[in-house]
Parts: sequence; C-alpha cells; structure tokens
Amino acid sequence: MGALDPRLLALMQCPRDGAPLSLADGRLTCSHGHVYPVVDGVPVMLVEERDQTIGVAAASLAAARSGEGGPLYLETLGLTDAERASVGAQWREDARVDAAIAHLVGATSGYGYRHLIGNLAAYPIPDIPVQRGAGGALLDIGCNWGRWSVSAARKGWRAIGIDPSLGAIMAARRAFGREGLNMAFVCGDARCLPFRDRSFDMVFSYSVIQHFSRADAAETVREIARALKPQGAAKIQMASAGGLRARHVMAQPDYAQAGVFRVRYYTDAQLRALFGAAFADVAIEPEAFGGLGLLSDDFAIVDARAKALIAASTIVRAAARIAAPLRALADSVYVRARKA
Repeated sequence: MGALDPRLLALMQCPRDGAPLSLADGRLTCSHGHVYPVVDGVPVMLVEERDQTIGVAAASLAAARSGEGGPLYLETLGLTDAERASVGAQWREDARVDAAIAHLVGATSGYGYRHLIGNLAAYPIPDIPVQRGAGGALLDIGCNWGRWSVSAARKGWRAIGIDPSLGAIMAARRAFGREGLNMAFVCGDARCLPFRDRSFDMVFSYSVIQHFSRADAAETVREIARALKPQGAAKIQMASAGGLRARHVMAQPDYAQAGVFRVRYYTDAQLRALFGAAFADVAIEPEAFGGLGLLSDDFAIVDARAKALIAASTIVRAAARIAAPLRALADSVYVRARKA
C-alpha cells in the first residue's frame, strides 16, 4: 500500500496552477512551491485556502500534515462521535468487512442500509452503469469507500477514485487492495481536480455533485470537461426537482437551513444549462422514482421499506420508457455528456 503509483503520478498536476508535480521525501511539489503530502501512497491534494464543500476535507488535510490518526483516520470519516468510537472498537485487520465501511454504508448507500450500520456482512458493490472499459481510464468523483471504483475496475476500467475523506479512501484500500484491481485513489477536491487535461475516457459520479452549491457544481462540471479526453464521456447522477419526494423535501420550512451539504434539486432545463456550458452533447435519463439512491442491485440487502421503493421505482422507470411524461416525475436522473 505504501508507494505512490507512478502511473497515477503521470496523470497528475498541481490543483492550484496546473503545474507538473515531482515526488521527493514523501511529498509532491510543483514548480511554484506548492507542496502536497502523500500518506501511505495516497496523494492528499486538497487546497486549504478554499472553502470546503464538506467538513471532512479540513480534517483530512490536518491528518495528512500531522502524520497522526492512522490507520483509520477516524476524524476524517464524517461519522458521529459514537460511530467513530464503534469503528475503533470493532476494527480488526483480518475482519471480513472493514469496520469503517460498515459504518459508512448508511451515508453512501442510502437509508435502506440503516439497519446494517456497524453490522455489514458483505460489501455492497453495484454494477456501475457504464460500458466495459478495456483498460480505459475512469475517474470516480466522490468515491468514498470505493464501491463504484471497485465496480469499474472489475468491469475492465483503470479506475481512479477521488474523495476528500482520507479515512474512507484508506478503508477502500484495506478492503480491496488484495484483489489486484487496476485502481488508485486521491484525496482531493472535485472543483480543482489534480489531473492533467485530457486524462480520462470516462468520468462517473453518483450522489455527489447534487450536494454542491450551484457555483461549485458549475466549477466541477468545467473541471470534468477539462479532464476528459476528446470524445470522452461523463455520466453523473443528479437529484431532480420534478420528483414527488423532491417536492416534499423542498417544501419543508427548514430545507434552506439544512446545511452546506444539503441536496440541491435541478430541473431538466437547469441541468442542460449546467452541463451544456461545458459539453456539446447532453442527454438526461431517469434513474429512480420515489427517492434517491434506489439501486436494484441493493434489493436483497436493504430493509423492507427500501425494497418496496426499489420495486416501485423499477416499475415506473420501465413505464417511463413508453409513457414519456412519467420521466418528469423522476427523483434522480443521470446526465450523460460527451466532450466534443
């Protein structure tokens, strides 16, 4: 786990100024003097002077600089005090399921996993909804503990996950490092990707950019377009304002005060404007009805309420292929964009 993958370094650049990076004494440095720590082979490319999209970013940067908190980096996981204590108490190096992932699963895989938090028997790895990779480079934005990165690597992609949580990335490496997957991770910020222009064939992101402010989302979309190769494609899951659940959530009096990481809902027109500013070819397809993160791959594991929602969502999505007006009721959509 310890060494920085030279193939990863070949794709990287300074997230502040785009300058090339060199590795020395366990740190990455650009020609303008910007320095980034490398923790057990993971580059930590967060830009401290920026307001962060999520609080764990500052904790990750502090842990990387101090060299303290490993191997779990509990303060960077975005869990409650009680959950962090539970992770520390349960963690064993030889455990079937990493304790950090067992506690992160509720936040990353949806409310249907609440009954399994701290008691996960196997890793829920869904089938990433992209074609097989044939060795092409795929960037997974907001990878957290790596479920989509793992799925992409198993599907033939050279997967690179980026996330501001150092602890979640380390959990991914512990859980899947022995599989020999073509996969690497960077602790960083989607708004200033530390990758060179035209580095990726595909960019994928699930339930991440919808949490950003409108300005941060626009900056991230521009960065995605910059990092894609010509004719490269992006597939981004976003929350739709047309869904019944979305309308209910937005009607709540405390919605606007729900915090910096609250879900932002978009109309189709807003999504076309957001992505159309950076891409020439944009299409929108319904992903789920009745809630966010309703994956049919999760059906056997989630609780009874989530099972019912997944079943209903699957039926309505099939009906929407015939009855086009139903598409407007989707609670989440995939935006597919191709670089000219």
